[in-house]
Amino acid sequence: MSRALSDLAEPVRLAAMAFLARCAAAGLPVLIYCTLRSEAEQAALFAQGRTAPGRIVTNARAGQSEHNPDRNGKAWAFDAVPTRNGAPLWADDDALRRMGELGEACGLTWAGRWVGSLRERVHFQMKGRA
Repeated sequence: MSRALSDLAEPVRLAAMAFLARCAAAGLPVLIYCTLRSEAEQAALFAQGRTAPGRIVTNARAGQSEHNPDRNGKAWAFDAVPTRNGAPLWADDDALRRMGELGEACGLTWAGRWVGSLRERVHFQMKGRA
């Protein structure tokens, strides 16, 4: 699993950089903790809460996630979490909502608004990907 912005497709990388700048300007530091993810890593996450211990964190099977490499080996999604003093704020609803709104302002789709699906409040992907 990668955290590198260089593993994002160019439009997503540019949006991620704008997102980080907006969050910083708003006084909401965030950590991008996942960009590119192999299909094996995706399969393991999908198994979580189903056939492996833990809670369900994704509905995307291997090859279905925007984190999985496209034909150029790049991801079209990233996961981020707001932080305070370097500690992730996984359960801070207000900080997660603010982060989501800032991502949307950069042209990203925020999975915290998904309806009828698992809401992934830390997941962002590029709108309009073919």
